[in-house]
Amino acid sequence: MSIGEPCIDLVGALLWRQGRVLLGLRAAHKRLAPGCWDMLGGHVEAGETPEQALWRELGEEAGIGPPASGGSREPAASVLAELALDGLVLRVYRVEAWDGEPEARGDEHRCLQWFEPAQAAALPDLADPRLRELLLRLA
Repeated sequence: MSIGEPCIDLVGALLWRQGRVLLGLRAAHKRLAPGCWDMLGGHVEAGETPEQALWRELGEEAGIGPPASGGSREPAASVLAELALDGLVLRVYRVEAWDGEPEARGDEHRCLQWFEPAQAAALPDLADPRLRELLLRLA
């Protein structure tokens, strides 16, 4: 990325529960990685922090929100990795607590499924090969 080139910020979420990670099977009509397993997430919109975008995307795609903790709406997520990709910056979060039960919402994913990290990393149809390393890091 050169100086002055606009940067697109993205967030990704690897939800973690009882030793398993949640992935979504991308819908066949999606332009990027149709029919592939991917983490949940998307673009950081103008005026949003990455954490706000993370929870907005999780609400839109899985119907979940940040956990309520004593009135605070602080995210229960930590940055697992930051990847620079041709004018994009992707922050991947490990999310360990949330309100609600994840279910596929909207038209982004056909379904959501829990996997053991090694099982997920072995899927032949991951949206991006770098996802494999991140999944193995969770184990």
